[in-house]
Amino acid sequence: MRDHEVAELLDRAVADVELPAGFTTRVVAGSRNRRRRRLLLGGGALAVLVALATPLVPANRPAGRGTSVVDPRVEPGVLAGIVGADGTPATAERVVAVGRAGTETLVVLRRGARAEESTAGGQAAEVWIAPDGGDPRRALDYLSYDLGCLDGDQVCAEVRSTGGGLGLAVAYRSGDRFVVLAQAPEGRTIEVVADGVRHPVGAAPHGAVVEVVADEPYDDVQVWATVADGRRYRIVWEPGAVLTG
Repeated sequence: MRDHEVAELLDRAVADVELPAGFTTRVVAGSRNRRRRRLLLGGGALAVLVALATPLVPANRPAGRGTSVVDPRVEPGVLAGIVGADGTPATAERVVAVGRAGTETLVVLRRGARAEESTAGGQAAEVWIAPDGGDPRRALDYLSYDLGCLDGDQVCAEVRSTGGGLGLAVAYRSGDRFVVLAQAPEGRTIEVVADGVRHPVGAAPHGAVVEVVADEPYDDVQVWATVADGRRYRIVWEPGAVLTG
């Protein structure tokens, strides 16, 4: 399918989903990059939209391991060698989320958002992977978050209207390991549901990692945040949020 045909398909498919301005253009551009790099989800742009309407299918699969992580300031060495997109070294104050995945550390670093996303209340980050004993590398230059909710998710809409942020999720596959790094603001807890298997993660204001079993993360994995009164909402996968090792 040609890129202009993908764009037309996306425009029709998102009729019932609230997405930020410029979404279609970014997804098509991301699809071109994925084709060039032969990434895991080569056609992942459309899979993002399919995931929004795909119900959970229970499966008899082993549960993963949820591991809360500490404030990145406790481990200052994690940020050594990470230089943000603006050319300045990373600081703990710019870290949105951080978590361990085997012998690697995933770091989500806040960066400036595009004007149209910032105006709509969205934020942006870049994702780094820091291997033990090796140099960190930027795995994703631009990740949008806090942008929108699934159509009909009134809890998400109410939370977003307060301006406190929704949270973010990044999925990472390295060899036979598949982990989700998720974050939600103070006062909320997180649960990851992978192929019908529930993984309670707990509070994660600085991020938390859970290892799960899943074939196609956009299709099989959902990240939920629960607010203090027990209501919960989906943290939407953004384009590019699934990384490969």
